[in-house]
Amino acid sequence: MPVIRVEVPTGTPAETQKTIRSAVKAAVLRTLAPKETKYDYVAVREVTAEIGDGVPLVEIDLRPGREPARKQALADAIAEVLDDAMGVERADIYIVFRENPAENHYCGGTPLPPWVPADA
Repeated sequence: MPVIRVEVPTGTPAETQKTIRSAVKAAVLRTLAPKETKYDYVAVREVTAEIGDGVPLVEIDLRPGREPARKQALADAIAEVLDDAMGVERADIYIVFRENPAENHYCGGTPLPPWVPADA
């Protein structure tokens, strides 16, 4: 159940933002959480900053348990999305993963269970 926020510079066209959002959601399913679809939240928002000077910033909040290889695969996929959509170089992308215990993630007033791999 990752919550992902992608910050892009003010003035980024709405269609580009929609493309980024869709492609990041697809990347999550390919790399990080292949069995989850309902609770993959992705938001793209504009901020006052320039490419390479604060954006793109990608914040990923999730429950603990993903192997480093899954996180690396998602980071690589997001970098590819941002390059394809905006021509952003990897060196200009900052991605931060924040892992919070499952009991700190609520949906519909109920805490989520611990994350388990898709094949478990």
